[in-house]
Amino acid sequence: MKKLVLLLLFAFPSVGCDLCGCANSNSFLGLMPASNRGFIGVRYRQQSFESHLNSPVLKTRESFQSTEVWGRFYPINKVQVMAILPYSTHTQNQIAQQNTVQIAGLSDPTLLVHYNLLNTLLDSTMHEVNQSLLVGMGVKPPLGKFRYEEANPSQVANANFQLGTGSTDVLWNALYNVRYNEWGVNADAQFRLPGKNPDSYRFGARSSLASTFFYAYGRGHKVTLMPYVSSTLEYAAKDVRSGLVQENTGGSVHWLGIGLEAFSKRFVMGANYAKPATQHLSGGELKAIDRFSIHFSYLL
Repeated sequence: MKKLVLLLLFAFPSVGCDLCGCANSNSFLGLMPASNRGFIGVRYRQQSFESHLNSPVLKTRESFQSTEVWGRFYPINKVQVMAILPYSTHTQNQIAQQNTVQIAGLSDPTLLVHYNLLNTLLDSTMHEVNQSLLVGMGVKPPLGKFRYEEANPSQVANANFQLGTGSTDVLWNALYNVRYNEWGVNADAQFRLPGKNPDSYRFGARSSLASTFFYAYGRGHKVTLMPYVSSTLEYAAKDVRSGLVQENTGGSVHWLGIGLEAFSKRFVMGANYAKPATQHLSGGELKAIDRFSIHFSYLL
């Protein structure tokens, strides 16, 4: 089995509040095997939130779904390029009003470039413990629609309930992997700095730290199964609009997850499910429920 690398790429219309599920800030990418090889695939992911927890009138439930075409390529030695193009569907259920609002369309793509500083699988020496270290940066251009009309009942007057952020964001991250026989650990640290969009709205800086513990069962067989558990810490600073800090934004959440990968020489299938262990989002008015993803990829 090849080495493994974890990439962690982070309302109510009439009142125009800024409290929502914050899907625009999510950068969770998942666990991907055979990192020495390129791939192209499709992934579906879903996450849900509840907002306005202390208001029976404004309480809502949001669901963010995304179907993504993604790929990883190696244009030159030690350089890894990853691209993601998502199509998203956002649904908000306004409980007291018994009203549902939904938007769908292309979201912001992501392009990541990493340089391999260390990889014991690439040298000619046999190692009892294999490890790798990649560092890199990326960009998220504003392809998804952000602008909205607060008076339009088919829209949600909320910066987070949009298909994109409207801004060009820059990402930095480092990824470390170590494996001994069938056991392994991944660590991923990421920082994202959003830009200001044309509506004078700037999302707060995002950072995350993730670790994944895995076991590879059936190495050398036609199909290898890899169960794993994960722990992810995510933090978001408060957003700023026209120079004013938006109070009902930002916060932190600690996710605990489980997953399973199944892969052969050419194909990879996987699923992941995570729930918050602790959280404090939007001053306690926002609650993350869960998130789930499945993917299918073809190894190049």
